Amino acid sequence: MYDYAVLGMGVVGLAVSIRLSSHGYKTILIGESKSASTSSAGVITVQLENIQDILLVKKNIEIIEEFLEKYGGEDAGIVGREFISIENLEDAEESRNLLEKAGVRFKQLASKEALEVWPYFNISEDEIVTHTFEDMSIEAEKFIEYLLKIARENDVELKISKVLQVKLDETPEIVLEDHSTLNSQTVILCLGAWTRKFLENLGIFIPIVTLCCPAYRFRVKEKITAFADEVYESYWRPGFSNTIVGGGYHAEIVNDPRDFFKKPPEKFRRSAEKLLKERVKMDVEFIEEWTGPCSVTPDLDPVIDKIPGSSIFFVDGLRGYGFMRGMTIGYLLADVLVGRESPENIERYSLRRFQGLL
Repeated sequence: MYDYAVLGMGVVGLAVSIRLSSHGYKTILIGESKSASTSSAGVITVQLENIQDILLVKKNIEIIEEFLEKYGGEDAGIVGREFISIENLEDAEESRNLLEKAGVRFKQLASKEALEVWPYFNISEDEIVTHTFEDMSIEAEKFIEYLLKIARENDVELKISKVLQVKLDETPEIVLEDHSTLNSQTVILCLGAWTRKFLENLGIFIPIVTLCCPAYRFRVKEKITAFADEVYESYWRPGFSNTIVGGGYHAEIVNDPRDFFKKPPEKFRRSAEKLLKERVKMDVEFIEEWTGPCSVTPDLDPVIDKIPGSSIFFVDGLRGYGFMRGMTIGYLLADVLVGRESPENIERYSLRRFQGLL
């Protein structure tokens, strides 16, 4: 019998498991090796459009930095710090107000000054560059491996398996793909875009749309600073061996989980490459592409809730921002479950806010 069984080996599931186990609870983490997190583009930035999201990311970075200090960071997959957004004057003013309100350290530069720092960009005279310093660029698979190592060091039991069913008994029973079973006092579903289908099988509906979001890797002649191009609408971060990872703001709605990792349309790649060439003064060579699922709620905020009358909790709707917000969300839920945080601190993420849609 476990105190907590966490389903899903993405960032949120790993964060919840590590936190619960560090509090002294017997915790098992169950999932498959490939997840939405392993297909992430790997950008963590506070330069977002919502103050609550900025604060979540700010805390997320603090948690990762605590890990780096305690466990070392050579194998964490971090390939860059800092981030810039290239914006028009109106967007730059909004960014300044949000970052000041959130207490984020940043600097804004006019185009001439920015080009002295980053000469490989095309930046017009009517554009402003917003520069934040603590943000991270991460190779996703390496970072998940790093978190798995930390989970083991914190005595989280790991089980690589697909979960076939969770039975809604007084003590939930989990059925694995080999039809073996295990019991846990509390179950936490952190299955990302698979959560919706899993809950539907239990008779629970959540208003989530799943998007298939592509990412691309190109080879470039020198390492670049991670950036968002809010004028041409694309984002990019440095990768290993003089590569760059990112894409345009493209996505397709998908309903079948078998399509979550499908090959992206050729038109999306051509568009992303064109957008990249509009902004950087260097040749780029296409290397690889992939997609991953992003689950989105009507108000763009995550869902943290439980199945009524049970001890089964679930997290969903991170909008492709699992790397940015997942550590904070996972720690918050774990602390609420063990009584270190008030349940009021996750009330704003309850499904009740969508009562008219359910």
